[in-house]
Amino acid sequence: MIGKIFPKSAGSFKNRIRYMFGCTKHDHEISGIRTIGFNTMSKDPLPGVLQGNEADLSEMIKEFDQVETLRRFSIDSDKPIKPVFHAMLSLRPGESLTTSQWRTAVQTYMADLGFDKTNQYVAVMHQDKDHQHVHIVANRIRLNDDFSMVKDSNERSISLDSVSGIEDRFNLSKAPKPKDTWGVSITHAELQASIRDNNLPLKHKMIAKIAGAIEATNQAQGDMFTFTRLLRKQKVYINLTLNEDGQPKGISFEFDGKHISGRQLKRSRLTWYKLTTQEGIHYDPETISELQDEIARTYSEEQERARTYHYEFIAVSGRRKKPIYVKFTAKDYDVQKMIQEILELLDAIFDALFKPQECRLKRNYIEFIPGTPLNIPEDEEFAL
Repeated sequence: MIGKIFPKSAGSFKNRIRYMFGCTKHDHEISGIRTIGFNTMSKDPLPGVLQGNEADLSEMIKEFDQVETLRRFSIDSDKPIKPVFHAMLSLRPGESLTTSQWRTAVQTYMADLGFDKTNQYVAVMHQDKDHQHVHIVANRIRLNDDFSMVKDSNERSISLDSVSGIEDRFNLSKAPKPKDTWGVSITHAELQASIRDNNLPLKHKMIAKIAGAIEATNQAQGDMFTFTRLLRKQKVYINLTLNEDGQPKGISFEFDGKHISGRQLKRSRLTWYKLTTQEGIHYDPETISELQDEIARTYSEEQERARTYHYEFIAVSGRRKKPIYVKFTAKDYDVQKMIQEILELLDAIFDALFKPQECRLKRNYIEFIPGTPLNIPEDEEFAL
């Protein structure tokens, strides 16, 4: 089982409740909806919804929304709050629970997170082919004398522990802990984009590269220097944040021009502390200066490789010369192949139109190395 808590929100419960009862578009197919439990005065809106009538649904939404209004009238406070809580409990494909078991699981989960009988809630099960999952929408405002709020500190950790207990109770397969897996959540939009473009999102691509470097470093019994060099081979570069003592306190990774901190990538494994303790990447504080030099060498070596070649092709038709400039970065043996392909392309495109008498490649080229002045030969035909 996997437990996921969605971002909390302010305002009405309308969108969340309509979503869970199938009244708005879903990003997955739903073959069945079942109400698991609720504690509102309004009745179960599902029968009406299935018949196209949302009257009971509107009553439930109104009842949820009224609690914040009551709190605002009773408590003189302008402090913004986010009462809308939305979570999902999801089983692995092939596993299932009865309605009674799901109700027990939901009540256990909510109690562990600090909700009680004074908190409104509604839970609905979606059957997606062979995949059961339950959406829970609850009001964090308690219907008591002081309209207190359910606290959300450490709720992610509490959620993991609660799910583990539910798995044990119903003999469900155990979901791996975040620290034991490189898996990260991916939004539906990111998934669709990766399918369309045949490419994974940048964040997931970075994690895959870093995970491979960690494994290779451990196999080689290497250290932070080894880790840095292995990452560099995959064009992933390290940036360190130092504390007042000049020692690393944070780490970020750069790939394809994008910087993401280890905490944002995967807090349970890729922070500086986790890398040097949990992941076993050895670091000697006495080597910070040498490590900084190694990290800095990343950029100078990358610039050395990133040579830009400017080639000029001249198509001559009568007295008119038509220059075509091609700029690209490649190793020398790749350059020759590319030149041949470009010549063939130019011949195919321009032969019928211009009937060039001469199409030749200049023997010279302009080589640009980032960080150095551009040295252009004094040749009119070569001028850019």
